[in-house]
Amino acid sequence: GKVVWEDSPLVRAVKAGRCLVVDEADKAPLEVVCVLKALVEDGELALLDGRTIVRPGDMRLQSAAAALADTEFIEMAEGFRMIVLANRPGFPFLGNDFFRVCGDVFSCHTIDNPDIESEV
Repeated sequence: GKVVWEDSPLVRAVKAGRCLVVDEADKAPLEVVCVLKALVEDGELALLDGRTIVRPGDMRLQSAAAALADTEFIEMAEGFRMIVLANRPGFPFLGNDFFRVCGDVFSCHTIDNPDIESEV
């Protein structure tokens, strides 16, 4: 057999400059949440296949050594955005405390539950 790497929705959004929507981030393991935080905070993410996502204009992209390196760099396309949806911590939502972990790097907006009249 042969292992073939296919780009995830995250990598495709980075390459195309699209908006990635991550829903229920509070249900993801903290390791995954920390990876999303690192991408937003540092503008860099090392992928398992050896490639690395970097911010536009990263010096390593222009470096002559980059052509010889084992690492392939994926430049974030202009327009890449990430919208991360998460429930508030506590009952009845039993996920991780996304806002405590990542609230400092995302613009957080709290949305209350709709009233009964608007739901019916």
